[in-house]
Amino acid sequence: MFCFMFKGITFFSISVFFTTLATAQLMPISFDKVDLQDNFWKPRMVLQKKVLVPVAFERTSVGLENLRRAGKILKGEKTELPNTSRFDTSDLYKVIEGAAYLLKLERDSKLEAKIDEIAEIIKSAMESDGYIYPPITAKTINFKRYEDVLHNHELYNMGHLYEASVAYYLATGKTNLLEIAKANAKHINNAFFIGGDPKYNDGKPVNQAPGHQEIELALVKMYKVTGDKLYLDMAKKFLDIRHYTFVKKDKIVRSKAVKLAHMEGSYAQQHQPVREQRKAVGHAVRATYMYSGMADVGSISGDTSYTPALKAVWKDIVNTKMHITGGLGAVAGIEGFGDEYVLPNETAYDETCAAIGNILFNYRMFLLERDAKYIDVAEVALFNNTLCGVSLSGDKFFYANPLESYGNVDRSHWFGCACCPTNIARVIPQVSGMMYAHEKNNIYCALYASSSVEIQLKSGKVNLTQVSDYPFDENVKLTISPQHNKQLFTLKLRIPTWTTHQFVTGQLYSYIGEIPEIAKKWSVSVNGKLQKLVVENGFVSIKRKWKKGDVVKLHLPMPVRFNKSVERVVENRDRIAITRGPLVYCAESIDNLAPANVWCVSEQNQYPIIEKQKLGVLKGVDVIKNIDAKYIDKYGKINVGKLTLIPYYAWNNRGDSSMNIWFVDNEKCLLTLPIDRIYGRINFIKNASATHTYSGDKIKHTYNGNVPKSSADNSIGRWTSFPQIGAQQALTYTLKNPTKLSEIAVYWYQDTSAIRIPQSWDIEYCNESGKWQKFPIYLTDSYSTLKDQFNAVHPTNGSITATAIKINVKPQPKYAVGILQIKLTEAK
Repeated sequence: MFCFMFKGITFFSISVFFTTLATAQLMPISFDKVDLQDNFWKPRMVLQKKVLVPVAFERTSVGLENLRRAGKILKGEKTELPNTSRFDTSDLYKVIEGAAYLLKLERDSKLEAKIDEIAEIIKSAMESDGYIYPPITAKTINFKRYEDVLHNHELYNMGHLYEASVAYYLATGKTNLLEIAKANAKHINNAFFIGGDPKYNDGKPVNQAPGHQEIELALVKMYKVTGDKLYLDMAKKFLDIRHYTFVKKDKIVRSKAVKLAHMEGSYAQQHQPVREQRKAVGHAVRATYMYSGMADVGSISGDTSYTPALKAVWKDIVNTKMHITGGLGAVAGIEGFGDEYVLPNETAYDETCAAIGNILFNYRMFLLERDAKYIDVAEVALFNNTLCGVSLSGDKFFYANPLESYGNVDRSHWFGCACCPTNIARVIPQVSGMMYAHEKNNIYCALYASSSVEIQLKSGKVNLTQVSDYPFDENVKLTISPQHNKQLFTLKLRIPTWTTHQFVTGQLYSYIGEIPEIAKKWSVSVNGKLQKLVVENGFVSIKRKWKKGDVVKLHLPMPVRFNKSVERVVENRDRIAITRGPLVYCAESIDNLAPANVWCVSEQNQYPIIEKQKLGVLKGVDVIKNIDAKYIDKYGKINVGKLTLIPYYAWNNRGDSSMNIWFVDNEKCLLTLPIDRIYGRINFIKNASATHTYSGDKIKHTYNGNVPKSSADNSIGRWTSFPQIGAQQALTYTLKNPTKLSEIAVYWYQDTSAIRIPQSWDIEYCNESGKWQKFPIYLTDSYSTLKDQFNAVHPTNGSITATAIKINVKPQPKYAVGILQIKLTEAK
């Protein structure tokens, strides 16, 4: 091993240091060592660099400004106070991480200079002992440092800073962010595990696990880069104290000025010690980040005591709690896991961040267990739920990812809680770092895409070039160039679960009918000679003495397959989903004769056609056509037609449209569909009124179902308060019946003169007893005022039952306000 010093920090050669880690874990080939050359991932990364990263930096500027203001306060300068947000800096750190990965794609002096400037601002906001948290530094929230570890996200934010610092170092070799991260980590270790400073918990060790897990896996990354065992020990301590030091509700010391809902133990996985947990419960992102940290710490430290819990939780997820898209956290109220087999379609939450957590957890389980079933799950979550989280244009996003829509769902340009778009910014550039792994004289090909890589084995270096148009192409070609002639090593190729009797591992989903003849056998050849190979743990192994120019060809047949769920998933009974390769397909009304939700599909006598799109936003995408189907029209008549399907990740890129993944499989079920609702003939609202309505507008326009093209859309009706400039407004919507609502959203109107997006707004609702109450907004939601999208809020417990809704709007001082459309979503 060799190392170098930089300003008092010791850094280890990554490739050399990884080989010294405990042999329990496979060694991944880092993103900076893999050269992507494909037509699927690389264009997305180029698009991210051109579009998503600049947009994300601009929209996380509030977090940067909070850091800047905190820095000025520490210097004694006069400035405005930072806002009270507990986690907006974490979004900035995630964008830095994503930008750093993209610098490997192409060095960019301007982007590096921007990150270096941000690093200086972060450094300015760091207190002399290493503490970084603008709201408490500036005293804009009435908490002592680490007084409320459950809610204040001091540790969560720093975890994302650590990950950003590691990525920036790997991409550029610069250590400016790492210096900050190291200083902060030393401070956290002192405050949480050593004590002695009266500023923190009266000098006693804080000894609390974070309310939102993230720092654990980030500390492992710090350890891998620096070789400093302190970080690995810290990660282990944070995991091991979880549950044991959890502060119960009746014991927590609360600030006089701030009241927050206390987290129940299961919500943040504090209900049991981590080693004793056997079920996936609570907030899905917190959970999967924790499982990722456990897998990392266990494998690298050699502590196998985490493994039984990890395996049991993983089985619970894939057997009872995962959507076919790889989505986790079906329950909106907690952004988390519900009961077993509760997997709704239209109301599925499946936060984009949770799918990313599913990827991170499963990838680490693969490194730990050397079993391809974990990569299979990660791949499904990546290609389906995760990619669905960002538009093909790279600038619109889904926070939640339903499996069915009646045409009332649209991506947003941003969110008040922007964890999902910033997570997309950092995860897609990491894909190349998940493609290859190695140990001793074994190379594992985990994900397929055109790329080249150099891998150091015990027997010598190996250069490997992969050519494939996966996930649409059935063929993968690998050219091998070893350092030595007749170099002995084993090449392991993943044979995905979707080539077998089911789309993804677990007990939830299986293919219907016999395997098509063309799909009965994958094949592998070496220099044109077919190999007789056996699949073990999802891989086939080719052990031989390799020479330069050896060519391996892998053929993975990709017929269109029909899928069913186990009967215990109630919403999928008598329904079929269609997949091809690792992709879940869906229907959109834009491609078909009727709404996507009114079709009946049978697996019998199907001769689908695969057609690659040559033009438009779907250029390069394989579309499935010619599916024999029937649909029910708005009059209740059943008709025959052909169904066209696109990959789920590609939906909602051509305007608002209904969408569906699970189709009924018989006419009897077709007749039970809610066609009045699907065809837009039902509305919850009986009547509406406003404190003032401009004479040329009508409040009824705001609930007629028209979806605006933008906030400046003048082609549809609207409500405005003109000419009442700056006057508070209230819009009251009386419902036909008491209705259980899971979401309320507003699409704001803005013109070029007197009407502007409001300064603020909130909601009240009238319950069944006739009492008006404040809307219980979910923890991470906010009353956002973003243009060109629906601004949605969700209730804390998943739903409210209302007889009326009141939207209170505070205009900007010199303007009136307007609404194009509101959206009420009924909870099932």
